[in-house]
Amino acid sequence: MASILIVDDELGLQTSLVKAFAIEGYRAVGAGSATEALRLLEGAAFDVLLTDLLLPDLDGIALMERVRQRFPSMVVILMTGGATVESAVRALKGGASDYIVKPFTLVEIFHTAGRALEQQRLKQENVQLNEINRRLQEIDQIKSNLLSAITHEFRTPLTVMHGWLDLLLGNDFGRLTGRQQESLSAVRHSAVRLGRLISNLLVFVEENRCQVTRQRVPVSLADLLRDIEGELALDCAERRVRYQVEIAPGLPTFLADADRLRLVFFNLVENAIKFNEPDGAVLVQARGDRRSLEVTITNTHGEIPAERIPRLLEPFTQGDMSMTRVAGGLGLGLAVARSILDAHGGQLAVESGRGEGTTMRVHLPVPP
Repeated sequence: MASILIVDDELGLQTSLVKAFAIEGYRAVGAGSATEALRLLEGAAFDVLLTDLLLPDLDGIALMERVRQRFPSMVVILMTGGATVESAVRALKGGASDYIVKPFTLVEIFHTAGRALEQQRLKQENVQLNEINRRLQEIDQIKSNLLSAITHEFRTPLTVMHGWLDLLLGNDFGRLTGRQQESLSAVRHSAVRLGRLISNLLVFVEENRCQVTRQRVPVSLADLLRDIEGELALDCAERRVRYQVEIAPGLPTFLADADRLRLVFFNLVENAIKFNEPDGAVLVQARGDRRSLEVTITNTHGEIPAERIPRLLEPFTQGDMSMTRVAGGLGLGLAVARSILDAHGGQLAVESGRGEGTTMRVHLPVPP
């Protein structure tokens, strides 16, 4: 229930307004002078101050200024019997929410008070939303800084691990037995996978800072896709997934951020393998001309409901994000892929349905 303090030295008007606002649903109290109004404000809080401009001790604007100092969020409406442009400007500049000219009807005064309260409510909500938005931006910046620090700190020890594993697997410290070779290869495979997760996190952080692409160099899409085929061979073997690549002859070389583009297709192909079933297949097809390139990556099992597809392109999202999900990962692969492709002027589309698997379709323009 809104509360209103009505200040007018004309007792008949004051009393009738108090009764009318009470019937309208307000908690209404009357005062005959500015001094009495200030005394009442000492003991109770009010949402609205409705005061006459001419009072026996202080005028309405002086009363409003005193009230504003102590209750800055209170709605103040001035009543006047002889409004001029000057008095209206003084009232509104002084902080009045509105003013109304006597004589007025009850409908008019109710409408004025209701409108002023609604404006005040919207103003307060806007202040609250701005504060929430500011705090969210602070939290987002903290998250971004934390992820950036984590990814950079992880890359150094990971680089050291790769170096020593390569030396060991290259028999630089003596010939390994078959079992040792197999064990270290598994460790290196896990280190490579961890490196991809860190790369996705790093790109996600840089994307938030508008630093998705770096220096662009000539890239052969055919060579890139064949390299990925070799690096993911062990994943296919572990999951018993058949892998097939079909590359149209004569694909042009084009300028791109090579490392970022490699990450795009790593993510898409790895997802196609990971979200497949044993004895399934993954088909990668590349075609194009001097104006554009298209790559499709299709697996043979699984179906994504149409309503879930848009969410899959959001960060930290998979079709199943529960702790018991079959496939691991951060749920960043598709979001990072789309960000990198956007930076290259490309597009990523997801097609799934009828139990025939899922296709990721990448379209890339070839810069002249």
